Amino acid sequence: MIVDIHSHFFPDRFLKALARDGAAHGAHVEERPSGRVVWSSPRQAASIGPVFYDVGARLEALERLGIGLQALSLSPPMLYWAPAALGRDLASVFNDEIASIAAAHAGSFVALATLPLQDVDAAVVEAERASRAGCRGLYVGTNVNGRYLDDPSFAPLWEAAVRLRLPVFTHPLNNAGEEQMTGWHLPNSVGNPGETALCGARLIMTGVLDRFPALELVLAHGGGTLSFLAGRLDHAYEVRPEAKAAIPALPSTYLRRFHFDTITFNDEALRFLVRTVGADRVALGTDYAYDMADADAIERVRRLGVDPSDVDAICCGNGLRLLGTAPRG
Repeated sequence: MIVDIHSHFFPDRFLKALARDGAAHGAHVEERPSGRVVWSSPRQAASIGPVFYDVGARLEALERLGIGLQALSLSPPMLYWAPAALGRDLASVFNDEIASIAAAHAGSFVALATLPLQDVDAAVVEAERASRAGCRGLYVGTNVNGRYLDDPSFAPLWEAAVRLRLPVFTHPLNNAGEEQMTGWHLPNSVGNPGETALCGARLIMTGVLDRFPALELVLAHGGGTLSFLAGRLDHAYEVRPEAKAAIPALPSTYLRRFHFDTITFNDEALRFLVRTVGADRVALGTDYAYDMADADAIERVRRLGVDPSDVDAICCGNGLRLLGTAPRG
């Protein structure tokens, strides 16, 4: 079975709640006769077809793509643009809907909960509630309105994730330097991988991973550029006192504290990632159904030239363990 840990979905009831309650805060949803829905927040807009919000259409897509189990999550801009109370309400609607979809199609979908992280205490309450509802992971942006995940204020989130035994999936958001990437789709193609590397490096260098040794963290898009920068981080650690102020070991030794999806769009890049962090830390992802999805994800893994057991782990076993649908190793 092929397991996809990275895809995006907008339940119909969530879109209706967004249209009803978000307009006063800059969010809009417009239905077109073609079946497409145009939605926007104060920072982002997208035109999405039925495969994003119609369960039947998504099930048909899974069969066509050869994917057996897919994790459903919200996508940027997440809900951090909203006032705290609205963020809490929209998160609960989203999480209830995807948990219900996952329960009704238990062999096909797993739910990842979104959180109103502009209010960390409320986010912890929602994480607990979503876990009881059946969500198998937490889904967060790399930063919350400019506040990165290594900020001490997010410690209750990490404590809750460990307590609930839920992995935390991170996705680039409001990318650093995005104002210099105004054309050519650079905010996605260049900004996203750089933002993920920045988030991961900050989590390492500030000691968050040492303070929460049981925390399971997933970095999107193959970890961005983080694995390629590990040697440079190590060199900084060896020659600069500030780089070793919070951690007792080379930054590269922390790479295996993360899990990574396969979304690299390049066979050699994925091969390098697997060689660097180990096949047991990489799980297949597609980013379906955006145009930046990796349509070749499954075959890319099969072309790696690694042991068949590693192919099976990347395409299935690692994802099952991460999503709590198989015993943890």
